Amino acid sequence: MTSKTGVPYAQFGERGTELVRRISAHSLSTQLLAGAILSVIAAFLSFMLFFTAGSFLLDVTVYGKDFAGKVEDRKFRSLQEYVIKEKITKEGIYRLTAWSARSRSLYYTVYEDGALVYETPVGRIKTRGEFDPDMEDPYNEYTLELSDGTELQAFLYYLPRDSFYLWMMIVAGVLAFLVFSTCFVSLVHRKVRYIKKLKGQLDVLAGGQLDYPVTIKGKDELAELASGIDEMRRSILSHQRAEENIRSANSRLVTAMSHDLRTPLTSLLAYLELLNRGKYTDEEQMKHLIRQSLTKTVSIKTMAEKLFEYSLVYTSEWEETDSEAVDADELFQQVWHEYAFSLESRGFAVEKDFGTLNGTVNVNADLLRRAFDNIYSNLMKYADPAGEIKLKYLRRGNEVAMTIINSISADRDEKESTNIGLNTCKRIMRIHAGSFEAGEYGGKFKVEFVLPLLPFEDPGDERGVWSA
Repeated sequence: MTSKTGVPYAQFGERGTELVRRISAHSLSTQLLAGAILSVIAAFLSFMLFFTAGSFLLDVTVYGKDFAGKVEDRKFRSLQEYVIKEKITKEGIYRLTAWSARSRSLYYTVYEDGALVYETPVGRIKTRGEFDPDMEDPYNEYTLELSDGTELQAFLYYLPRDSFYLWMMIVAGVLAFLVFSTCFVSLVHRKVRYIKKLKGQLDVLAGGQLDYPVTIKGKDELAELASGIDEMRRSILSHQRAEENIRSANSRLVTAMSHDLRTPLTSLLAYLELLNRGKYTDEEQMKHLIRQSLTKTVSIKTMAEKLFEYSLVYTSEWEETDSEAVDADELFQQVWHEYAFSLESRGFAVEKDFGTLNGTVNVNADLLRRAFDNIYSNLMKYADPAGEIKLKYLRRGNEVAMTIINSISADRDEKESTNIGLNTCKRIMRIHAGSFEAGEYGGKFKVEFVLPLLPFEDPGDERGVWSA
């Protein structure tokens, strides 16, 4: 399938898809790097948060004094029950080692009259000189009753291992990894989803539905890509519409020309046939037929020139045209004085205001003259003979501004106009890097030509463009 501009829709889709793939890969690498850094930062902050919260929980539970006190009370009751059950006496107190082996997180000492009689053999934390009841923590003091009724002074300590911190760090690390994965996967998924959306929209455009808009989201390379695709879509759509307008205008022009040419050609053939057969009564009638033939020939020539101007407006062959540097005063004085004289000779009142330009313009004289001829023809056709025509040109900064104002004839609406002449003027001035404006106001018609001057000396007269 092919677009009206000659661009295959399938090729448009393939190129767009390849563009999506290439730019999205670059964009994705940048986004992934930034996303990975942000995800690592989020994971690190999450780890610190979980670690701090876990440490606080351990400090108030496993490593807290109240928690330790409860564990110590429970363990001492278990120790007391073991002593009674195993009938341990002072002489067999060494048998407490079997129970101590089952409680590696406990450390305890037993005294009799201030003398050490037993110390936990596992996880010893004191030196020989530190065994003194007065050096023990009174909060951890218990009375141990042996099976023979002897009461000994015991100090029991709950010493939790560091494994709790290790497990807490492992849990914090796992949670931090989940945070990293969630952030990173979310970013990647969002980008991939956007790329898939662009791919789907490209498929729609490749199917020929150029009115379908492209989603532009964000400010990264993918957004620039989407903007470029949408600009390409609008450009192709604009070209299609321009082509449709050209075809429509061409059809209207051909229809009008066919009708307009048929009438003068038929009359011309009739006049020439009469002349060829000698079907006239006298010399005066012969001259009349000749004059009529000339009139119809001029009419046909005018229509042919319109066709030429039409090709100038709607083709690009004149974009690269030869030009030369010409003295602006010499050029415009000659041309505009000729137009003023011709208009005056045809009965129009002309007001002239020609300033000194002191500069050079780079122009194609033939093309520029054609633009001026179009306006001259419009004046002859549409200007009110009873009104005044105002002609003016002057230097305005580094430009030449030329203005023509005329009153509009009352029967203007009865005369057909395709506006090809005005479009030709605009095209010619654009070729010369200038501008052309035309418009009506208050029963008057005004056109303005603007041409840039080549870099030259003093800017000269900088008066504003004269207006009615």
